[in-house]
Amino acid sequence: MSVKLEGSARKEWRSHWTIALAACAGMASSSSLNYATGLFIEPFQREFGWSRVEITTGPAIVAVICVVGAPFTGAAIDRLGARRIGIFGLFAITLLVSALGAVGPAIESWFAVWTMLGLASLFVLPNVWTAAVSGFFFAGRGLALGLTLCGSGITSIITPILTYWLIQRFGWRLAYPGLALSWAAIALPLLMLFLTSAKDVQRVASTAPDVRPDAIHAAPRKEELLSWRFLQLALAGFLFALVVPPLVISVVPVLTSNGLTRAQAAGTASLLGFSAIGGRLAIGYLLDRVDGRLLAGSIVSLPMATCALLLGMPGSITAATIAVLLLGLALGAEYDIVAYLTSRYFTLGNFGLLFGALAGVIAFAGSGGPLLLSAIYDHYHSYAPALWIAMPLCPIAALLFILLGPYPSRVPRPAVA
Repeated sequence: MSVKLEGSARKEWRSHWTIALAACAGMASSSSLNYATGLFIEPFQREFGWSRVEITTGPAIVAVICVVGAPFTGAAIDRLGARRIGIFGLFAITLLVSALGAVGPAIESWFAVWTMLGLASLFVLPNVWTAAVSGFFFAGRGLALGLTLCGSGITSIITPILTYWLIQRFGWRLAYPGLALSWAAIALPLLMLFLTSAKDVQRVASTAPDVRPDAIHAAPRKEELLSWRFLQLALAGFLFALVVPPLVISVVPVLTSNGLTRAQAAGTASLLGFSAIGGRLAIGYLLDRVDGRLLAGSIVSLPMATCALLLGMPGSITAATIAVLLLGLALGAEYDIVAYLTSRYFTLGNFGLLFGALAGVIAFAGSGGPLLLSAIYDHYHSYAPALWIAMPLCPIAALLFILLGPYPSRVPRPAVA
C-alpha cells in the first residue's frame, strides 16, 4: 500500500513509531491502578474494617468524573495539543496514587484522594494518547492506534503480579508509591522525549512538514457532534461496552458460577491480557487494510460466541478458555475501532472532542454494566440471565457499525500500489 501524499506506509511508520511507543507507555502507566485496586481490598478490610462497597466507591468516583469531563478534555487537546496535557496528567497521577498509601481510617480521606485522582485522570484519558498519534499516520493509523492502546493490555499482565509482590514485601502503604513510581520511571522519560501531536507541532513551528494537512482541519463542532453518524457510532460503542467490560471485570466470578473452581477460573482469566494485546495489534493491522465498519461488525460479534460457549458448555475448561480468548480479542477492539472510525468519519481537528465524548459514553456503559451484572446475579443467583441478555446486544452493535456507510472522501485515501 502507498499514500501519494506521504509515501509508503512503511516510511510513515519508521518516521513516527516513537510517538506511538511513548503514547503506549503513557496509556500503560495511566491505566495501571485499574488492575491493582482489587489486590488492596483485603488489606483495607483488615486494617480499617471498610466494606467492599466503600472501598470500590473510590474507583466509581473516578468513573463518574471521567464520564462528565472527557469531552472537555478532548476540546482542550484540540486547542492545546496532547503533549502538555499528557505529561502534566501523568505527573499528577503518580503523586496521587502514591498518596493513597497515606490515607487514614476515616473513609472521607479515601474518597477525597479518589476525587482528586478523578480530576487528574481527565488529563490521561485514552483520547490524549490516541490524539497524539492520529495526526501523524494515515496508511498505518490503525496499527499505530493498536500499539498505543496495547498499553492497557501490557498493564493488565504486569500490574497484578507487581502489586502482589509489593504488598507482600513492603505492605500496602508502600505498595501504592512503589506501583506509581515503577510505571512513571518508564513512561515519563518516553513522554518527555517523544510525545507530541499535530497541534503541538503547529504551535512551535510555522510549517509542519511531518503533520498531515488534514490533521489540523476541523469542521464545525456542533455539526459533527449532532450528526446522525456520530450518534450512531456512540450508540454502537455504548452497546459494545455494555457487554465486554462487565464480563471482563467479573470474569472470575462468572467462570466459577459456571462450574469452574476458583483456581481454574483465575488461571483461565489470566489469558485475557495476552489475548487483548494480540487482538489490538491484529485489529490495528487489519484496520489499515479492510473497511473498518465491516471489521467492527465482525469483532463486536465475538462476545456473543463467548456467551454461547459459557451457556452451552458449563463446567468445561476448554469452552471457558475459548470463551475468554474471544472476549480478550473483543476487549482489544473496544477503544481501537471507535478511535479509528472517529478519525476516518470526522475531521481530525475535532478528534479530541469527538473521541473524548465517545470515550465518556463507553466509560459510562463500562462502569454501569458491572452494577447491572451484579444486580442480575443477586436476583437470580446466576449469571446465565445476564449472558442471555448480552447476546442480542452484540449483533445490534454490529449492524450499527456496518450501517455507518463508506468513509467520507474529504480525507486522502490510500491507493493500492
